[in-house]
Amino acid sequence: MRILRTKLMVVFALTVISLTAVAGPKERRGLSEEAIEDIRATGADKYLGQFTPVTSTAIGDGWVKHTYDTEGGDGPICIAGTPFSAFTRKGNPAKLLIVEQGGGACWQDFYFCNIEAESQEPPAPPEGIWNFDSKDNPFANYSVVYMPYCDGSVFSGDNDVVDANFPFGPVRFHRGLRNQSAAMDLARATFPNASKITIAGSSAGGVGAAGNAPFIARLLYGNQIDLTVFNDAGPIAINLNDVAGIQAREADWKISQFYPESCTDCDPNGQPTALIQWRLDNDSTIREAFYSTDGDATDRFFLNVPTQEEYRALLLSEHGKLTASHPDRYKLFIVSGDDSHTALQSNRFYTQEVFGVTLDEWTGHFVSPRKPFWQELVQPFEPLP
Repeated sequence: MRILRTKLMVVFALTVISLTAVAGPKERRGLSEEAIEDIRATGADKYLGQFTPVTSTAIGDGWVKHTYDTEGGDGPICIAGTPFSAFTRKGNPAKLLIVEQGGGACWQDFYFCNIEAESQEPPAPPEGIWNFDSKDNPFANYSVVYMPYCDGSVFSGDNDVVDANFPFGPVRFHRGLRNQSAAMDLARATFPNASKITIAGSSAGGVGAAGNAPFIARLLYGNQIDLTVFNDAGPIAINLNDVAGIQAREADWKISQFYPESCTDCDPNGQPTALIQWRLDNDSTIREAFYSTDGDATDRFFLNVPTQEEYRALLLSEHGKLTASHPDRYKLFIVSGDDSHTALQSNRFYTQEVFGVTLDEWTGHFVSPRKPFWQELVQPFEPLP
C-alpha cells in the first residue's frame, strides 16, 4: 500500500508540474505594477486623500449632497472659484456607478462651459440611467456617485489662468483633476465594498471618464474589481487640424503632465485616444464602451469639424484603432443620420438603436458581461436629414 501511495503521489506531482508548464504563470488582473508606477510618477494621484466634504445633506429620493470647502482656493472648486459638490445615492453596495456630468469646455477667449456646481442637482425628471424604476435600466439597483461638471477642463485640468477676458472673474480655476479625485475619494469612503464599478460620463464628462478616472479607480479599489468605462459622446478623438484649439487647451489645462512616460504615443498635440490605447495595453481586464452619433452637432462645434462625413471618418478611424487592437474589450455603438448629442441621461438611452439593438440593451450586455452578446454596432452611413 505504501508503494502504491508513493507512486500515486509521484503521478500527481508530475501532473501538477505538467499542467503548470502548459498554463504558465497566472496573468495579473487589472493594471500592471509598472503602469501603476508610471501613473503615480505623473502625480495623477496627488490629490487623493486630501479632501473630505464639510457638509452632507439629504435632498430627497435617496440622494445626499456633499459640499467641499474651497479652502481659500486650494480645495476642490469650480472654474470661477465657487464651491464644488458631489452626490451619492445608496443601492446595491457591491455595484457602483460613477457618473461625470457634461457641459462644454472653456479656454482662452472660448467660454462655453458650466460655471457652477449649484445648478447641477441630480437630473430630473428621471430619464435615461436616472430612471431607477425602469426594468430596462441596467444600473437600476446600483449605488451611485454623481459629479457635477464645473471646471471647464473636462475633469482633467490642473492649472489656474489669469484671464481678464473671462466674464466670471479674473482667474479661471481649471481644477478638474482635483474635483474628480475628491469625488472618487468620496466613492471609496461611501461604497468601500464595491466590486463591480462602471465609470460613465456624458460629453465633457465622457472625456473625464475615459481619462484619469479609471486609473484613480484602480489605485483606490485595486485590480480585483470588475472595472468598466462608458464614454457617452465625449470627444476623445479630435481634429488635429485645429492646431490653435489644441494648443490653447493644453496651455490652459496642462493635461499632458499626467501622461505616463511609457505612453510614447501620448502627445499634447496628438490624439488623446493614445492614452486609452496605453490603458488597454496595460490593464488586462478593463472594458470600455463608446457611444456617439456620427453627426453630433455639439462635438463637431467644439472640435471644429464641419461635416457629418468628416466626423464619422474621425470616429471610425481613431476609435477603430482601439477596437482593432482590443476587440473584446473596446467596442463602439455609432448611430448614423443623427446629430443629437449624448444619450445616457435622456430617453435616447432607450430609443437609440442599431440593427435592432437598443442602447440600453447593449449597455446591459456590456456591464454583465455577457461577451458573446456584447458586439460592436456601427450603423451604415445615412446622411443627416
